[in-house]
Amino acid sequence: MMKRYERMISLCVTIAFLALLPITAQPVPAGQSPSRDEDVRQQQAQTQNFFEKEQQVGYQASPRNILPVILGIAAVAAGVFLLVMLVSKEKYVIEGQWNFHNDYTTAGYNDFDSVWTFTPYDSVNKAMGRYVRNENGATTQGEYTIVNKFEVVFLDAEGNEQYVGQFDSKTTMSGTFIIANGAGGNWTATKK
Repeated sequence: MMKRYERMISLCVTIAFLALLPITAQPVPAGQSPSRDEDVRQQQAQTQNFFEKEQQVGYQASPRNILPVILGIAAVAAGVFLLVMLVSKEKYVIEGQWNFHNDYTTAGYNDFDSVWTFTPYDSVNKAMGRYVRNENGATTQGEYTIVNKFEVVFLDAEGNEQYVGQFDSKTTMSGTFIIANGAGGNWTATKK
């Protein structure tokens, strides 16, 4: 369930960061503007206080300076999160030949093995395409769709069979199937 919302969460974090960024760039409103001499004296006092505070143990930043630090840490954390999400995503490739085994759970039907060849419609979007199933010389054709990057659906051209399942790894799939008369069972597939 969480995988479904990963993009939305990362988008919200990025938008929040970008929305808060201009706030930190705004200057703090000043009261009355001091005269030039007072300004010079204040700068000297601040410089002297700065050196004294630097020498003190446990110097704390003023609250005005903490917000940019917090936003910077949040930005780094969001960047690391997005990088981990991009790197850790597995790429499932259905294209090629797969050995299927159909195991009927309906009485009166024999289990069988077949070889399926999957070909995407185009090289850019491989989530949809065609398949050809070869079962002891008899061929059946249909279409496949990959949903949510790992769930698969296969429908034959005549609408007599429907296979639903998912990738278990990069080279294995499994799921259930049902044919037009209501018989069905489980299937497993291994990539050649």
